Amino acid sequence: MARAKKLSKDLVTKPGIVILTVVEGEKEAMEFDFSQLPPKIQKAFGPFGLGHKLGDSAAGRSGKDAEEAIAKVWDGLMKGDWSVRAPAQPKVAISTITANLDKLQGPEKETAKKLLASLGISV
Repeated sequence: MARAKKLSKDLVTKPGIVILTVVEGEKEAMEFDFSQLPPKIQKAFGPFGLGHKLGDSAAGRSGKDAEEAIAKVWDGLMKGDWSVRAPAQPKVAISTITANLDKLQGPEKETAKKLLASLGISV
């Protein structure tokens, strides 16, 4: 189940401006201008933002796959492309898993059923 969204965020409207809208708030939008922050805070945000952007590209990945996703986003940033993203991990439909459960035998099948049950998937 997806969590309810608390904020919407727009980083593209104007360079250096972040516009936040609280979903159930009283104001329509709150606007924050990066250039108004003290230089010390701006300097700290650079590495923080870069780490966040690169880290997000590796979410749900590990090892070589994570390294490749990070490198792809870095390459895009170096070319001036903020929106470059590593492709999402392939998804496996639960129906595909449960449909193929019958192909398993004996203890392997029982182990698979227990694992699925522990994930809240009834078979």
